[in-house]
Amino acid sequence: MAAGALVSLAAIVSLGAPWLSQLELESAAHSWTSAPQTAYARLRTAARLNPLSDEADLLAASIALRYDELDRADAQFAKALARDPGNAYATLERGAIASARGERASALALLERAARLAPREPLTAEALSMVRAGRRVSIEQLNRSILIKAHQLA
Repeated sequence: MAAGALVSLAAIVSLGAPWLSQLELESAAHSWTSAPQTAYARLRTAARLNPLSDEADLLAASIALRYDELDRADAQFAKALARDPGNAYATLERGAIASARGERASALALLERAARLAPREPLTAEALSMVRAGRRVSIEQLNRSILIKAHQLA
């Protein structure tokens, strides 16, 4: 009987934690413009509740980019990549951040990896081409283009 209770409890936790994580994500997504620090706290909670998902880290990084917090954004994208090394978006953004900082070698490595992860992604190819030509990627322009593309696909 105790073993059955333990199995039931484990099932509830394994199903409930991702659901609670999603609630924290939604709350952060709605509050970040008025309370970014609260949103970051909710996203840390969401990440703890669902350690297999990179969503909380990606959202935290995106919020940080909106506030021009490049160090925080880069760290959050790195956390997302630790959870999902094949995430082309996080790799692209880290490459753009490295480029904006003038870290050309790092930018090239990250953008080349992003291009391997998403070989048909024109924004990645464009960013890589810019860095290869010795120019810096504008994070603001890149994210504007990503947003436009997302709206077109929706």
